[in-house]
Amino acid sequence: MLTRMGMVLQAFLAAAALVVGGAAPAVAASDHGGHAEAHDPGHGNAGASLESPAEFKTDLAVYTFAVFVLLLLILSATAWPKISAAMLERENRIAADLAAAAEKHEEAKRLLAAHEAKLASSADEVREMLEEARRDAETTKTQIVEEARAAAEQERNRAIRDIDVAKDQALKTLAERSANQAIELAGKVIGQAITPDRHAALIREGLAQLGKSSSN
Repeated sequence: MLTRMGMVLQAFLAAAALVVGGAAPAVAASDHGGHAEAHDPGHGNAGASLESPAEFKTDLAVYTFAVFVLLLLILSATAWPKISAAMLERENRIAADLAAAAEKHEEAKRLLAAHEAKLASSADEVREMLEEARRDAETTKTQIVEEARAAAEQERNRAIRDIDVAKDQALKTLAERSANQAIELAGKVIGQAITPDRHAALIREGLAQLGKSSSN
């Protein structure tokens, strides 16, 4: 759009220069009538009578001002509304771009804040997970120790029971052997035969007395 404005301004300046450049020879021709050809500097007629470009001429100024006003009116009627609309459109586009940039900036800030909050939440979650893992490890350790202690206690109790059973069995065997030997010895001393029923009864009595002695 700026290029288009520049083209319009260049056309305006070119038209003004054309008017100014064309008006000077015309004025000179009108001043000198049919002697214009004699004062044409292009034909080697340049001399002291040649007009200076810095000389102010009222009629040339009036014509130039009239052309300027005319071009200004034409541009105001044709080009200026388009230029104004283009500038307004550009201003609106710049404002929209600034608004979009500000909106994106706010969105970026919101995303950054959300990301930082998520990182903080993740750190809290990691700390909570580590704490939970530590508690689970402590619980597992305590459970393993309790199970090992219970297993050791059961094994000790079983060993004690086995020892007691072995001890009772050994005492029983020892009592039976002692009773047999005592009965055999008693039979030899009294010279009487001991029947199997009597033998068994004597063994039971001996075991009962041995049990009473062990309990006491």
